[in-house]
Amino acid sequence: MEIFAETERCILREILPEDLEGMYDLDSDPEVHTYLGNTPLTDKAQAADMIDFIRPIYR
Repeated sequence: MEIFAETERCILREILPEDLEGMYDLDSDPEVHTYLGNTPLTDKAQAADMIDFIRPIYR
């Protein structure tokens, strides 16, 4: 896992397939999408697809 930056309270690192639960929890929350303007995820397969989409962007 590559860490890009780290402080006492925050770690900025690459997203990993193991982040599925956290990605789903965050991206399925309708309140979060109030500010993003997107549609919340409805299942974990969508979260996995999102992680697969994001990972190559880091490279």
